[in-house]
Amino acid sequence: MSQLDILDVPAKVISVDRREGDAFRAILYAPEIASRAKPMQFINVRVQESLDPLLRRPFSLSDVNPHVGTIEITWMVVGRGTKMMTQWKPNQTVHVLGPLGNGVGPDFLENKRKLILLAGGTGFAPIQLLGVRAREKGVDTILIYGAKSRHLLMNTDRLKEVGCKICTCTEDGSYGSKGLVTDMAELQLELIAEEKIDPENLVALGCGPTPMLAAIENLFADTNIPLYISLESKMACGYGLCQGCAVRAVDPQRGYYRVCTDGPVFLAKDVELESE
Repeated sequence: MSQLDILDVPAKVISVDRREGDAFRAILYAPEIASRAKPMQFINVRVQESLDPLLRRPFSLSDVNPHVGTIEITWMVVGRGTKMMTQWKPNQTVHVLGPLGNGVGPDFLENKRKLILLAGGTGFAPIQLLGVRAREKGVDTILIYGAKSRHLLMNTDRLKEVGCKICTCTEDGSYGSKGLVTDMAELQLELIAEEKIDPENLVALGCGPTPMLAAIENLFADTNIPLYISLESKMACGYGLCQGCAVRAVDPQRGYYRVCTDGPVFLAKDVELESE
């Protein structure tokens, strides 16, 4: 996406509410962005009219409705800026830069019979829109979603309603299966293998903590299923100028990718992930 495709627009706050998983959700009226946005893209938000905080905050789009002109972001409070956002009021105006990042277009699901979504914690938020779009195209979709505990799981009803298969796990066993996303993914991959689907008709995408993504990459290395990952990174500008979101490429000649413009979605085999 070129900088000419990026808009800086005033968005009207429609609503802000608290959600499951210690999360907050804001629905914003921003028709210019809603008409252009793709799944897995993000926006940069100026938290308030003043320059305090100075830097905008990046948020993935958890839903887009181009018909009514709204976009949705979902977040957890992790600092002063995100705390201030919980105090937004209906009809308030906030400035939004976007849509940002590569996202995934219609060709991502072309000729696909099954989509495997893997999410950890707040990594579920941006995956929702892709799951909905996949089901609209008739693609069989499975979500493997995990968190440390039940109270950190976000609401998955939107994907259930469109017919996605939901597999949930928690590390402490307080909801769903006890274990990690990779444990459940390994089991589901065994079941998928029994279906004998051509790997060219399968695609997977993961979003969550880097150690989880690294473990998923290792798991999928034993398959021929293409695995994409959506990376999270601190960034100041959101469109490639500050170089603050660089991630090392596997190909030494490529050097580094910028998460904000080359990503956030990458083929897992193209980037180096450091597991902890």
